[in-house]
Amino acid sequence: MSSSHTHRPGILGPLSFFSFLLSFLNVVWILVIAVIAILAGAVGWLLGPVVGVLGSLVVVLFVLMLLVQSLLSILLFLAAWKTWRGRRSGRSLHLAWAWMTVVIDLLDLAFTAGIDGGAWVRLIYAMFVIFILNRDDVRAYFARGAFDLKPVKGNGFDDWS
Repeated sequence: MSSSHTHRPGILGPLSFFSFLLSFLNVVWILVIAVIAILAGAVGWLLGPVVGVLGSLVVVLFVLMLLVQSLLSILLFLAAWKTWRGRRSGRSLHLAWAWMTVVIDLLDLAFTAGIDGGAWVRLIYAMFVIFILNRDDVRAYFARGAFDLKPVKGNGFDDWS
């Protein structure tokens, strides 16, 4: 009798771990950058009202970008948790995070002239996630549904109970 369930690919453990780690480090990075941006905006007012207004507008845009990054960090944490637990939604959440991160970090890198180190790290990791989660063995594993459970075998009769 052969088993019809697919074994968990070994790459999913490290993928979940690094997703947890990156989501945590991203939150720390966001907090540090937010404090620096707010301080820079406040210092801009010392240079005059025109510089202060322009600096404040840049800080508002920057903080909005950091807010989006915070939401993506929460999504990545949730994706890592669901992947760790073997849930089907772990793959789709990871892929949603990865594609949104690619778009947002490309915009971020264009806006910052490529100097945002965090954007490079997220972009490279997002491409890695897309590559790994589209491998045949990983897709087959997530396509099975409930993990480590054998599929219900029909008995050939309609069961109304």
